[in-house]
Order: sequence, then C-alpha cells, then structure tokens
Amino acid sequence: MATEKSSSNSRKWFFFAIALVTLSLPFYLYGGLDVGRATMAAAGGAAGAAAAWRSTSCPAPELDLDRRRSLAAALREVEREVAEVAGTKAVVDSKWVLRLESLASQLDPQGALDKPHKAWDFSAWLPDKPRPDASAQGERHVCPEVYLGNKYDWPLYQHGMEQEECHDVPSFGSVLTAVLPAKSWPDDVLQLVLVQIRKLYEIPVVVLVQKGGARAVSQVSFVEMDSSLSDAENLNRYILTTPFSSLERLVRVLDDLDHVQVAGGAARDAQGHWSHGCLQQHMANYQAKYTMGYYHSKYECMYCDDLLTPFVTTTKLLRSLAFSAGLSGQALYRDWFAKVRGAGHLAVLCPDVMFFVGDHVNMTADDWLPVARRWALQKVQAFDGREHLFSCESVGISCRNPLGIIQSYLLPPCCVEEMEELIGYLVSYAEQNHLDYELHAGSVLGAIKLGQYLPWDFDTDIVVNCHQFNKWMQIDAYLKTRRIKCKMKVRKKNVYLQVFCPHFFLEIVCHEGVNNSRIHLPAEYRDIPTQALYSGRWVNVRSNPGLYCRNAMGLEVLRHAAHWRTLKTSKEAKARGGYDDPGTWNKCKDPSHHSCLDKYPGDGNLPFTQPFLRP
Repeated sequence: MATEKSSSNSRKWFFFAIALVTLSLPFYLYGGLDVGRATMAAAGGAAGAAAAWRSTSCPAPELDLDRRRSLAAALREVEREVAEVAGTKAVVDSKWVLRLESLASQLDPQGALDKPHKAWDFSAWLPDKPRPDASAQGERHVCPEVYLGNKYDWPLYQHGMEQEECHDVPSFGSVLTAVLPAKSWPDDVLQLVLVQIRKLYEIPVVVLVQKGGARAVSQVSFVEMDSSLSDAENLNRYILTTPFSSLERLVRVLDDLDHVQVAGGAARDAQGHWSHGCLQQHMANYQAKYTMGYYHSKYECMYCDDLLTPFVTTTKLLRSLAFSAGLSGQALYRDWFAKVRGAGHLAVLCPDVMFFVGDHVNMTADDWLPVARRWALQKVQAFDGREHLFSCESVGISCRNPLGIIQSYLLPPCCVEEMEELIGYLVSYAEQNHLDYELHAGSVLGAIKLGQYLPWDFDTDIVVNCHQFNKWMQIDAYLKTRRIKCKMKVRKKNVYLQVFCPHFFLEIVCHEGVNNSRIHLPAEYRDIPTQALYSGRWVNVRSNPGLYCRNAMGLEVLRHAAHWRTLKTSKEAKARGGYDDPGTWNKCKDPSHHSCLDKYPGDGNLPFTQPFLRP
C-alpha cells in the first residue's frame, strides 16, 4: 500500500460515497480476478488506435444541406443557452464545452486533432511513454494506470489496464469510505456486503441502520437513522470527511477530469443482467424525459446527466447541493442529479467498473411523484419506456394567476387544457345553436402557430355575428348546465361581453357591419367557414387565417413574443405590428426553471409541441 501523505491539509478535494441500493438489496465491489485491482477489462487497442488516428491527416468532409442545418441548429441552441445567462451571475454549464467541441469536430476534424491538449490525454499510460514530473500532474489520490496492450490477457481480458505502484499518494483507507444505507437490509445481506468489501479494501465502513440495529463489528461504524427523517435528511446528517468511496478507477477519473463531479460504474443484478445505467435527462414544458444512453465520452467513461448505479461524488458538492429534505428512495437520486445538472456539473459512468446489485432500478408512478412535485412536472417519460402523467393538483401546480405565470413562464399544460376546455364550450354552444363565430386576435394566432392555445396567452378572443348577439347573451345559462363556474359580464350591449371563469376569461365581440370574414372568399366557397385544427378539434377561424395574422399583427408575426400586457413597446414597434424585437422573451424570474419562456427559441413551433425533438 502506498504511504500516506504527511498532512491532510494538502488535499484539494473531499469525496463521499453513496451505496446506491435497489429494492433494498445492496451491491458489493467487483475487482475482477485479482482483488487488488479495481477495474474490469478495458477495450483493447484503444490508446494505440487513438494515437494512430491523431497522426493521420483527415480532410474536412463535404456536408450536405441537412447536416449543415442540423449543426447550425445545435449551435443556435447552445448560443441561446449561453445568452440566457450572459451578463448575470451564473454557473457556466460544463456540457456547453462538450457540445461545442463535438460540433467543431464535425465541422473540421483536422482542426479538432490539432487543438491544444495535454501531452497525453488518455486514461492510462503506455509502458514506454515518458511521464511528466509529479508536480505537473497535480494532486492525486490513487496511482495511475498503464495499458499493457490487447494481447496481455487474451482472450478474457480481465486485465490490461493495470494500476502502477507509486509512493506519492495517500493510503486508500484515508481517502475512501463506504457508506451503506442499510436500514431495511436483512442481516445476511448486510453481512455479505461487509465480507465482500473486506475482501477488496481496508477502508472505513459506515452502516446506516434503523434504531436499535447498531452492533459491534471491527472497523465498521453503525449509525442509527432518525426514523422521523427522510432518507435524504439522514444522509445529509452523516456526510463524512473521508475523501473517496468506490473503486480506484472512479477516484482516478475524478482526479483527471476537473469538470466531472460525479463518477459511477455499471451494474449486474442477481439474474446476471448487466446495464450501464447512464441516463440523459431533459426537462421542458413541465415534462421530463429520461433516456438510457450517451452522446459523449472521455477516458472510456460515458458523460451522463443521471446515474442508476452506485456512484462517487465530492463532499464539497454534497454540501453545496444537499439532498432535498423529505425525499426517500429513488426519488432522492433523480432529484439530486437534476440539481447537479442545473448547477452546470457533469457526471460520468465508467462501464468497466461493475457493481453487483440485487436488482436494477425500477420506478413506478408513485416513485416518480415526489420528483414531479419537486420539479413541477406533469409528464415523465421514464428510462424504461413508460410514461407517467400527473395532475396539476398532485404536483402542486396552480392556474390561479395566468397573467402572473406568463410574465416569465409557459402556462402549464393543465392550464392550457383548462382554457381549451372553455373554448370547447363556446364552440359547442355555437354549433348547437347554429351561430356564426370565428377565432381572432391571439386565439387565431395560436391556431396558426401551434394548432392550440398559445401557452403565453391568458384569454380567448372570438368574433361573432352581430345579428345573433342576443343568443350569445344567453350563454351564461348554458354554462351553468355544464356546471362551469363562469359568469358573464356585458361590456357593451349587443357588441361586447366577457365570460369570467375561475382562472381565465373569454371575450366575445361583434364588429358592426362585418358579420364574418367569409365575404372575402370566392362566392362558391362562402357557405363553408374556414376551419383550423385546434387542440384536436376543427374550429372556425378567419377566412384566410394566415393573411389575417400577417396584416393584423405585422412584421415577423410567425416569431414569438411575450403577451402585450407583459411587454412595453415603442411607437416604432407598434407601427411594425406591436413588438420591438419579435423572437425574444422577457427575462425569467427564476432562470433555473425548466419552463422559463426565455429558454425557448423565439421562432418555430416544434420546441413547444415536441419539446424533446432535436433537429
């Protein structure tokens, strides 16, 4: 074992391990055939192939139009995310670097190879590769690895990436602690875990158990968890100062990759099923999508937004981003990783490190509900392909003040649905009574742009036939039969009325002398109103809705802007149609919220109707 440094004050990082447990069954650390080693086989020939690639000249490829557009769209997305926090106090998202580097590499592969980089930017050294001085490598907590080639342990490849002997790192027991949240583990399972850890490492072990479960075991500290607290609160209370947990490989990755704050390994369950457990997570429009897989890698590790397997992180990070009080089980980890991503940090998963678990993570709708509450999510597309839907009430979303919401955020889908239901009552009333009507103003704009209610609007506008206005005055009685708590208020007799509902209002107006826009259609088409598909239902709109919107709302009408009641405009802007800079939004009050309007492009409808679609 390497000798310990004389002073712990020289350490820059502190690490804390969480033994991730699925279905209350633990993992134990796996080190291949030799218990002194921490990793499984790495892919043969990777370093040599990469070196050969770097020495090859690579002309820039011809990019077709679709590929150029895709790259340009990706660049604009990064630019928008950067612009969102430009000039404000914010953490720079480490993922921007990965995405920009990937885009640059695709545009100019040779330039990517020629960019400045470390003299040896790989996870392991080659045996004959000269090494820099220890002072140039920075502080290390484990010895480096050397790659002995793809013939070293043919054909099973349990070895090849081997840890070297060194004497300038602290003892592993001083930088590694295993923390086992074992409050529901059977005694035989806990005993198995402790035995397996002892086979591999001489490290401190802390076991969190139920009250009365403490016992005397050599080199094991039992801590009784407070039953009145959640798993998150108990873990936050017992964050230790021992730097690392898990295998040396993960420690080494955290040493080598400054921008990475969390490192995990793959898992094999009791049935022999292996999974890497690397997730990409995206939240938008009150929805979350979790996808198994990765876009980028480094040092044979996948960059991930979330991990379903045991992981290592720093004590510093856990203290700055503590587990959210009240959460337990898998919700605790989904929430914490979302906070890690929100703070701009990166996680990796190294699939050559394998943990044994009782079973892989499985989350039901009840398991997801605390995450949905914490992040205001109405829909979760889970990593197992299942989709979980939650009501506004169940996740704490209110539609009480829509104008206040759209100052900064999209209206939640349930609020949009509430307004569309009210519009549906108006349409049904008109159809049952053979009344002329047409959506106009912002309502017809929503039909044109999104095929639904604009999620930055807060009222509905319809224009009706003045000769039929008396019939519209009776809509109050119709709504009562539908048990809708809305009240009608006449603003101008036979011209303008409003219907006030608990959260929204509807405006019904007639234009004297102009009963409907069908007079502008050719005579043979005037008997049939123009209809647009609006939230799955065909509704009457202006005879030429696109022309109406362009003439009524001016230049760049297909671009988006905040509601006029939330936005000040200049006289010149009003002359152009009403907006100083179409395609921009108000600054969001809470930039961390996934549904801030300024997180969305000011143009196009797919980011709203298909929030997880990528160009």
